[in-house]
Amino acid sequence: MRIVWLDPSSRWRLWCLLVVLSLSGCGAAYHFRYHYTLVSPPGAIEGVEDDQLRMQLSPDPAGGIMEITLTNKSAQPFAIVWEQTHYIDPLGRRRQATETGMRWFFRFTDDTHIAPGEVLRTRVQPGGPQTYNPFTISRTGGGEVTLSSAPGTLFPTAGDRAAVGKNYQGQEFRFVLALRRGTEVLQYPFTFQITAVEVQ
Repeated sequence: MRIVWLDPSSRWRLWCLLVVLSLSGCGAAYHFRYHYTLVSPPGAIEGVEDDQLRMQLSPDPAGGIMEITLTNKSAQPFAIVWEQTHYIDPLGRRRQATETGMRWFFRFTDDTHIAPGEVLRTRVQPGGPQTYNPFTISRTGGGEVTLSSAPGTLFPTAGDRAAVGKNYQGQEFRFVLALRRGTEVLQYPFTFQITAVEVQ
């Protein structure tokens, strides 16, 4: 019997092929879209604003990716501190938060700087910076494990039972945005409640 050894890149391609083949024909029967309301800080439906900064946050209906608009109204720069910016999911687990997309590959510092007068629009997802591994593994509150090539989400976007998504209705999650001004790091916590779950 002859044993054939594969080089690392060939093993990786073979593993990806096996995963794709194992998932083919196994599409989820239900897809979920979430509706939210901001419950804390109170009265901040349109965002938070003071004499230094304007913050507007809106979770995406598909899984809790946060759309953020920050306006620096001050005369000094701000910076998003990614090491301290995070989610707390409905199960109470702390989840690191990062920007979506390819910007991570071209960043030379760990923080995202916002100059005086600048408006920053970005999307923030749960999980660490994107790597060359195209797959993310997640587990729902019901214990179901999924493997996906899409960016990580805070809640399941699909499942084989409607209850997989419906179980999140009425639950809350938090998003904590950490901003550095000079040497001081300020944390801004926002609590959202899932008011409805559309099952498609």
